[in-house]
Amino acid sequence: MSSPKKKREGIPVGLLIVILGTVGVIGLVGIGLWSLSGAVKLSTFPVSGEWQAKGKPWRLVFREDKTLVSSTGPSQQSAAQAWTSEPGTYKVDYYGNLWVMLKNGKTYSASLVPPPGDLSPVSTSRFDLIEFDTQAVTVFEKIASATPKQPDAPKQSRHPDS
Repeated sequence: MSSPKKKREGIPVGLLIVILGTVGVIGLVGIGLWSLSGAVKLSTFPVSGEWQAKGKPWRLVFREDKTLVSSTGPSQQSAAQAWTSEPGTYKVDYYGNLWVMLKNGKTYSASLVPPPGDLSPVSTSRFDLIEFDTQAVTVFEKIASATPKQPDAPKQSRHPDS
């Protein structure tokens, strides 16, 4: 007569390897994502405000509600031509690219951040706007807003006599 086989107690070795391997892979992915989150910085480029084309009579006014007004003046100072304006919209995508869409159908783009590997500081006071169709580049510089300074209120002194 043969002896009865003993039934093994515990977790089979194959199942234990699968469980530990899955936990290990999840742990490695988590550590990788944690280390990448410190390297990725999402910053916003302050676009809203008034911008002037360098050497050209062209102004862009970016509003907080993602709309803009493009104004162009006469090509010569003495010309009797009036300023014309064109409404449009703009957006800044995840990669730091500015997209300008005017109502007349023209589309422009500008890179607001330097390319990867470029260690030059980011200038928040200028950008190069590129027309989508012709690839013509126009440099824009931010115009300092001339907000009038509020006069100080007269200070009232309290005298113990009053």
